Amino acid sequence: MKIREMFAEDINRPINGVIKVDQDSEDVTRQEVQEYVITKELKKHFISFFDFYSESFINPTYDIGVWISGFFGSGKSHFLKMLSYLLENKRVNGIPTVEMFRSKFADDPATFMLIDNSTRYDTETILFNIDIEGSIKKDNTAVLRVFAKMFYKHLGFYGENLKLALLEQYIDQQGKTEEFQRVYEQKKGKPWLEQRKAFAFNGKIIIPTLMEVLDMSEEDARNWYQDKSSEEYSIASLVEDIKAYVDSKPKNFRLLFMVDEVGQYVGTDTDMLLNLQSLTEKLGSECQGKVWVVCTGQEAIDEIIKVREAEFSRIQARFKTRLSLSSSSIDEVIQKRVLKKKPEYEKRLQEVYDTNDSGLRNLYKFQDVSAADIRGFEGLQEFSDNFPFVPYQFIVMQNVFAEIRKHGNSGKHLSGGERSMLSGFQEAAQKVQEKDEFALVPFYRFYDTVHASVKFL
Repeated sequence: MKIREMFAEDINRPINGVIKVDQDSEDVTRQEVQEYVITKELKKHFISFFDFYSESFINPTYDIGVWISGFFGSGKSHFLKMLSYLLENKRVNGIPTVEMFRSKFADDPATFMLIDNSTRYDTETILFNIDIEGSIKKDNTAVLRVFAKMFYKHLGFYGENLKLALLEQYIDQQGKTEEFQRVYEQKKGKPWLEQRKAFAFNGKIIIPTLMEVLDMSEEDARNWYQDKSSEEYSIASLVEDIKAYVDSKPKNFRLLFMVDEVGQYVGTDTDMLLNLQSLTEKLGSECQGKVWVVCTGQEAIDEIIKVREAEFSRIQARFKTRLSLSSSSIDEVIQKRVLKKKPEYEKRLQEVYDTNDSGLRNLYKFQDVSAADIRGFEGLQEFSDNFPFVPYQFIVMQNVFAEIRKHGNSGKHLSGGERSMLSGFQEAAQKVQEKDEFALVPFYRFYDTVHASVKFL
């Protein structure tokens, strides 16, 4: 029997080691949901989030901020994306996400019931990476502008340009969206939705369309079109529109802004921190739990503001739910996503362990090291779960990445967790897939594992 035959999933299948929140194709979504591993640490975070979130359906709350922290590779983006799928109960291949998570909580039905009950209501999520969607020009309204962009884009308006988005919103409020699009297409010969990003070059079409559809004078239509001043906009204006939207929905409707890499985007910029604080505070006070802001960052919110903690004490209160992800359970993720064996081969491997028990214990008996850090196999189940690797390799690999991150500026942005570890161990397993299961010793050369993993840096 070859090693490749024992894996439950094709060892050569592509695994997306870097989770991007804007990747939402059917195939990517299906793999991400199906292969998502609920570790012991993640289960605690799911419980913490849904405990607090579910309470808002009973008691209105001002505390609608959630901060998810963790270094690159800790899985925070993946966690945020799974929360988004769960809350919206997005269908994957026709199956609701919540149902796909039922088996993941088979050993904890109470937690699954909590999740199931919290996702029964109509919910919409706006999931985006703020570093990608945000403007290159970061001023004191940068956070407000990207939230506004994504909200209006979610409603179907042209969020890339606030002036145009507000016009489309006004036309929609007048109930004339279809008429506007029809008249524009008659005059231009091309659909409005395809042409709107080039609206600055189509004044001779837009001005008469506005005059006809909205009964505007030529002077008013021309003044609007030629106005080059930046659109004045405030947090109060955006929150007013958001509140009007959620109030138009059923009683228990929820809208969640799920924002990746906020910590990196905002950094320690005073103006942007105040912008984020004020926006979150206003959403909490006006919408009272119907709108949530869920953010991720490399650092905990306390670390970002520690230099000026007194000035930003309120932002800590607004992000009351704080979840800190680590890479401590990465071995569990690799075991279940990469190394999971077919049931019939688990028994076969246990027989191999029984036969080679003494030799394996002698081979991986280390002196002058902590047994908790550098160790071999502690039993046949651990042998079956980790084959063709040894437990100490997971620990040493994490330490390798941690040390690389400490040295040099570029190292600080390298993955120290899930993304590189998954790719590395899959690569190493692929290298030995043609080998025979009984040739044990050659497959545990740590150099091969390190080489395969570090190349992904």
